[in-house]
Amino acid sequence: LVHYVSVPIVYTTLAYNVGVLPAGALVVPSLSGVYVTTAFAGGTPQTLDIGTASDPDDFATALVITSKGYKVIDEFATADDMYMTADTTVTATLSAGATPSAGAGYVVVAYVIANRGA
Repeated sequence: LVHYVSVPIVYTTLAYNVGVLPAGALVVPSLSGVYVTTAFAGGTPQTLDIGTASDPDDFATALVITSKGYKVIDEFATADDMYMTADTTVTATLSAGATPSAGAGYVVVAYVIANRGA
């Protein structure tokens, strides 16, 4: 069973708490990322970091969000937080540039609960 934490994002807000992954959660990278519904526009950069409170870009670093569509997290091969040993807050941080003028979407992080009985 796959679970999700998710939050809508807009160009006028730079920092988000996406949700809390419970202890025992294992992130599913191919199902995690940002779905851009309105391309982000304005001054450069228009990028998004996704991670945890202790490592804000652990899952994704500077995902380019200037076009619509789904952008999968890009740092998972080197992520320190693949498995949660304690309840962990997922964060998303927008770098909107000097003059943001548009942008919206949804950050999604999918996870499964590790089978500790196996």
